Formats: sequence, C-alpha cells, structure tokens
Amino acid sequence: MKDKSTISRRTVLAGGAALATLATTRSGWAQAETGERPVVLITGTSSGFGRLMAEGFARGGAHVIAAMRQVSGRNAAAAEELRVLSGDGMAIDVVEIDVLSEQSVNAGVARAIENTGQIDVLVSNAGIVVPGPVELQTPADFASNIDTNMGGALRVYRAVVPHMRDQGQGTIIQMSSALGRAIDPMLGGYCASKLAVEAAADALAYEVAASNIEVSIVQPADAYPTRLQENAIRYWEEMLSRRDAADRAKLDVYAPHIEAMLAGLEPDRDLDPREVSDAVIHLASMPFGERPGRLTVGPYKDGIDPVNAAHDQLQNDMMEHNPIIGLLTLD
Repeated sequence: MKDKSTISRRTVLAGGAALATLATTRSGWAQAETGERPVVLITGTSSGFGRLMAEGFARGGAHVIAAMRQVSGRNAAAAEELRVLSGDGMAIDVVEIDVLSEQSVNAGVARAIENTGQIDVLVSNAGIVVPGPVELQTPADFASNIDTNMGGALRVYRAVVPHMRDQGQGTIIQMSSALGRAIDPMLGGYCASKLAVEAAADALAYEVAASNIEVSIVQPADAYPTRLQENAIRYWEEMLSRRDAADRAKLDVYAPHIEAMLAGLEPDRDLDPREVSDAVIHLASMPFGERPGRLTVGPYKDGIDPVNAAHDQLQNDMMEHNPIIGLLTLD
C-alpha cells in the first residue's frame, strides 16, 4: 500500500507556487523528450478555450485531435480554420464529436486512435450555460446543462480511459469553473453541472490511479470572453420561447434578477482567455506525478483556492478511513 504522501499528490498547490512551476515549463514538452509527438484530444474546439488550446498545443509540438460537433454545419468555418493551421510543423486533425451522443463520442475517439495510434492527453472542455431562475426552468432545461457538461465528460471518459489503460499511461484534464465551488444565482443548472463534473473527476482520479492515469481539474475564475456567454443568451431566449402562459406571468417577478443575469453574462474584455488555455497547456506539460489535482486561473483565484484547500483536507481525511486507499497506486 502506498503511503499517504503518494495519495496526496493531488493536494492543491498554493497558487503562486503552482503558476511559477508552470511558467518554467518549456514548450514542445513531450516531443523534445521522446522524439514523438504526444497526441492530445480536446473536445469543444470550435471556439473559446478549446480553440485556443488546439492551436497552442499544436504550436508546442503536440498532435492535436480537435473535436467539435456539426463539423459540416454550424462549425464548418471553425473546422476549416483549424485544418488550415495544420502543416508547417503543426499537426491538427478535426474530428466530429457531439458529446451528447455516446455513438458520436465512441466513433470519434475510435477514429482518433485509428489515425494516431494513441491518446496521451484528454482535455474535456465541451460545455454550455443554460441560464435562468430555477423556478422557470423545466427539468429538461435544467438538465441540459448537466447532460452536456457532466454527461458529455462521462461519455468521453468511458471512451478514452480503456485506451489509456491499455497503453499504460494517460492524462485527463477536466475543464470546470469557479462555479464548481461557488453558486451564482440565475446559473443554478450550470453550477450544478460543474459541481457534478468535479465530483466525478475527483472520483475518477482515485479509480484510475492504479492504471497510471492522472486526472486534473482546471477552474477558470472569471468571465473570460469566449462564445460561452453569447450562446448562453441564445439558450435563454430559446427557453423563454417555450414557456407557457403561467411561467411567462412569473417573468415580472424575476425582472430585476433577469436584468442582473444578462449584465453578468457580459464577458470581461479586459481578460485574456489565453491565460486559461496557456495554463492548461503548461499543466499538461508538467512531469507525470507532479500535476496538481486542481488549478484555478483568474482574478477570483484567491477566493476559490481556500475553498479547494479545505475540500482537499477534508477529502484526504476521509480517504484515511476508506478501504479503497489500499488499492491506489501510481506505479
């Protein structure tokens, strides 16, 4: 049985120390060390953090599998933009994956493995926000956050983990949010989905440690300008169009809340989303066994880190009394 110091490699690192370590990591990480391109599968690459990560990983020497839905439809231009980048030392393959469909996920992952022979890093990034008062959301509206953000991650885990186990090692980076720890009224479904995906990723980290697979969570901690907010407003408007007369009558009650919600969905243009994508790329480049279990990036980091640290302490205390601890090993 491993001692507790081995199990607690997932303890939360102090923010400054973690970022200092990440900042010293060179680009072209695995290729420089092995002579081969590491293969990185990223979901949700049509825009935002995913799009930036796809290009950043490729420029760093990785072979990127850029996954997105509607490759021949709504996201055709985004797919072509990534394809054009491939070449001149960069390798990017675009694969269609809709994380809402197990069949699509399985087919896309199988195609990626057929083309490259391996998946070294999975970045589970696809996500949506369907905002609004909990009272005005049908179970289906509320669950749409969870089915994409949590269910989508689970479908991809199920497709990728067996492959990583067979190849003897792998890294999974799960994109979350500061709202996986703190609750934002009017974003109840989104917060629930991020709370759920963090719980699942934490459990997965314990369960696959013996297979030499590491799991880390990244929490952006502010309204970085991506298409997430624009899409959230579209989802809100679509949800309103489906409300019956009784629910529409409640809109007046929530009018000030809705006004505040829409203002809060305005992205902060002073923030650079590359802070997040760069942090993910550096996290992936850290030596196996030295990555933090969580990394928070953004202005609200100082508020979220103590919550993560308290959770980490509680979790480690609980694991001391859990019989599964004897089954955990990173060898």
